[in-house]
Amino acid sequence: MFNSSNKVFFIGSLLLLIAILAFFIHKHNLAVYTANLDTRPLNAGVCRPVNSMEPANVLEHQERLIASTIYEGLICYDAKSGELQPRLARKWKYSSDCKTLTINLKENIKFHNGKKLTAAEVKSAWEKSFKNCKEWSSISLFLSIVGSNAMLEGHKQEISGIQVINDGTLKIVFNQPNAAFTYMLTSPIFWVYDSSVENSPAPGTGPYLLKENPDNKDKDILLLRNEKYHRGMPRLTAINFKIYGDELKALEDYKTGELDYLDSIPFNQLKAIKKDPQYKELYLSRPLLNSYSLVFHVNKQPFVDGYLLRRALNYAIDRKAINDTILGGAYTPAQGAVPSGFAGYKSNMSGYNYDPEKARQLLEDAGYLVGDQFIPLLISYDNDEGHQAVMEVVAQQLNQVGISVEFSPMEWDYYKKQLGKMQIACGRVSWYADYPDPDNFLYSMFHSSKIGVSNFSAYHNPQVDKLLDLSRKQVNPEERLEYLHQAEEIIVDDAPCLWLFQKCAHKLIGENVSSLSVDNMEMIDWYQVELRKPDLDNGKDKPVKEQKKV
Repeated sequence: MFNSSNKVFFIGSLLLLIAILAFFIHKHNLAVYTANLDTRPLNAGVCRPVNSMEPANVLEHQERLIASTIYEGLICYDAKSGELQPRLARKWKYSSDCKTLTINLKENIKFHNGKKLTAAEVKSAWEKSFKNCKEWSSISLFLSIVGSNAMLEGHKQEISGIQVINDGTLKIVFNQPNAAFTYMLTSPIFWVYDSSVENSPAPGTGPYLLKENPDNKDKDILLLRNEKYHRGMPRLTAINFKIYGDELKALEDYKTGELDYLDSIPFNQLKAIKKDPQYKELYLSRPLLNSYSLVFHVNKQPFVDGYLLRRALNYAIDRKAINDTILGGAYTPAQGAVPSGFAGYKSNMSGYNYDPEKARQLLEDAGYLVGDQFIPLLISYDNDEGHQAVMEVVAQQLNQVGISVEFSPMEWDYYKKQLGKMQIACGRVSWYADYPDPDNFLYSMFHSSKIGVSNFSAYHNPQVDKLLDLSRKQVNPEERLEYLHQAEEIIVDDAPCLWLFQKCAHKLIGENVSSLSVDNMEMIDWYQVELRKPDLDNGKDKPVKEQKKV
């Protein structure tokens, strides 16, 4: 039998032994875990099908996100500073009249197959993308270049305004001044690839290269790091994009640790995620360069000479209430034609606050008949449950000021054609920035030259046209943005649209992920992202977070 002192000694020795064993077990487990982080891919969940990874036809966000691991453009956009940064280009310079742009390429950059990047390769890739592109908004980015229309119409096999000076120098010649073109170069349509390769996706210059090319849209997409990447070795060994058809299933897999990144959160789960302290350091949110609106065709009734009517409709809508009740707080109310988030841009547009009394007064001033005597306002939209829910609340709020509403839902393809043919008097439009500059929301949507292309309201104001033209002649960024701001003030006052919301990104990252940020184009610089290792010296199992919120 042990006496009490022996018992104490025994228990103490046993606890010490357990502690030593636990320490070594912990070290072993951490070492295994660390090795795993060194070798395993980052698992990213996206919740929509991937139909293409070709730069010419990456139309949806999830397609652009994945393709951006493989391909790069000459110029990239830094959302933090709001400035353009070189990527494949070394430098660039406009002529004094902004009708030519000279671009010098970086040296010794190679495609994934080892082929050297040259100015001729850039020209060839751009022309192939222009020829193969199916989306008019992307095609239109080329149309300011001399010779693009001739190639589009089949008269020429190349774009004469894209000129190869030498292996490292490219010259772009425009029909009209275009100081916004450097921002356009960030669009996927201008990403560079080896155009001589017929297989899709063709080799790019990006930080990752495709290991498995899926034959169908539902298969996972595995990318391996490009160990010869020109910016240095990427932090991740590989990225595995898991394609989900069900957002709730994707969220479940994230919660069980199967995903290191979740690209979208279901609306009905968003409020709970925001409130849960478990996700405080893992939830990312950022307003995107996107606008969601109703467009009024100013040459169709009831909007012809309908200045007061259009303004009344804007004052009649409680945007915050719609966002809170229908959209789960996933959007922010719009204040003007240009969404917030452009560095240096004057985002102090007052817009239209919810003021039903002012709406009624404007309707009365306009002699606008209400009730049974007035033909209901017909709102067209692409047939989707989310859009329908929004339109129903819009109708309820318009009813409160005396305007009755009828709906005309359509299948997306048909709706898109009708919108393009200018057949819709009042229709839903969601505009995602093709390039990160206010010019994309003002010139594209409200310059008279874009009527029937991207100006779906048929809006034509000579003063606005002049200001927008002046902005494209101005290299000085402050002066250029001032012209754009003046144009927006006039447009918002004219109210050719009912501006509703600005979309926000809502993402979740795993606790072992660092240096992942989402910019206001909803893109990620995958080169910077890493799976952090635990600290073996201090025994901490959880990594130090570098990225908390975007």
